[in-house]
Amino acid sequence: MITNWPLVFFTVLSQLGTGLAFFAWWKEHHGDSPSARTWQSSAVCAAAASVAALIAFGGLGSASMLISQTGCLLLLVCAFAAMRRCSVCGLVAWLAGAVCVMSQALAAVPGDILSTSGIFPFLLFPLCTVILGAVFAQLKQMGEPDDPSVRYGRFYMPLRICLWIMLVITAIAPCVAWDDPFMRKSAIIWMQTQLYWMGVIFSGVVIGLSHMGRITLLVQAIVAVISITGLRTAFYADGVHGIIDMSTLYMR
Repeated sequence: MITNWPLVFFTVLSQLGTGLAFFAWWKEHHGDSPSARTWQSSAVCAAAASVAALIAFGGLGSASMLISQTGCLLLLVCAFAAMRRCSVCGLVAWLAGAVCVMSQALAAVPGDILSTSGIFPFLLFPLCTVILGAVFAQLKQMGEPDDPSVRYGRFYMPLRICLWIMLVITAIAPCVAWDDPFMRKSAIIWMQTQLYWMGVIFSGVVIGLSHMGRITLLVQAIVAVISITGLRTAFYADGVHGIIDMSTLYMR
């Protein structure tokens, strides 16, 4: 299968925008750090994701992907409004983003939602959303104070927890003889896919960098994006979730 790059960018960017929206909202309610830059970045990511979705589907998608596009557009509008000090809009923004992400996961289910292959995207996509949001929201470029006395980034704990969970499930997935035929086929393909293992290894690299202090915050963000983009590309191009039936894909 030829990689549908606009689809990859749509999911990665919309999840980054959603994660940023959540942590921007968290900042405003649990501290005094300014969130304007975080909201602005969330809106930019949502805008870029919306354009990528239009290219990926040749306009509007269908079923779950249409819901995802709608959620992404609402995220864009509300993130922009939250930047203008609309407090309620902040809550609506990340909730709309959450709908966008979960709709993407639903669209990627190749068979039974309660099967292993059905549950997998519902684990992977939210984890990626939190990781991307946390690793970028704690940057000084997002308005965080550059305080040398603070050893780690502000959101190092949720970042590490989600990275460890993602590392474990993505490392184990190709190594298990699943009863689920869809998951078993994907596992065989992922075991032989370099891009998939690059994503797994780089998620471990981010964990290591997170223990080295604030000096690595920007590097953490860059490596996290590479890791998740690698996993997402393999997910769609080298897994049953993306190639089982191109005639009905994303029609759920």
